[in-house]
Amino acid sequence: MLKDDFFEIKGITETVKGRTYRIVLNVLHPVFRAHFAGSPIVPGACIAQMIKELAEDYLSAPFFIAAIKNMKFLKVINPLENPGVSVQLACTVQENESVCVSFVINDGDAVFSKAILILNPVKK
Repeated sequence: MLKDDFFEIKGITETVKGRTYRIVLNVLHPVFRAHFAGSPIVPGACIAQMIKELAEDYLSAPFFIAAIKNMKFLKVINPLENPGVSVQLACTVQENESVCVSFVINDGDAVFSKAILILNPVKK
């Protein structure tokens, strides 16, 4: 939904705890005209959706967001100032097939957001 339109994956690095994605935001995306014209910031709902889509890429399966725990917005992501950010994901599959995804979005020493998402598999 947002991948390849709102953001693009520019690099993937496997880590001991999971995977780190380097993404670039599309500053010309219509979301930024409404949120906020002249001083764009990435909406929290878009952050949650981006994490879900990156987890789907990582695990090669479709999910829906069941819960968001402890979402912290430590610094706004302005795509004019930080068009590229890193997203560190750690995914743990639970016994009930849900996936616990912890993430941190940063650019160097600047940490923008972190949280835990609970994703449930889409049943076919």
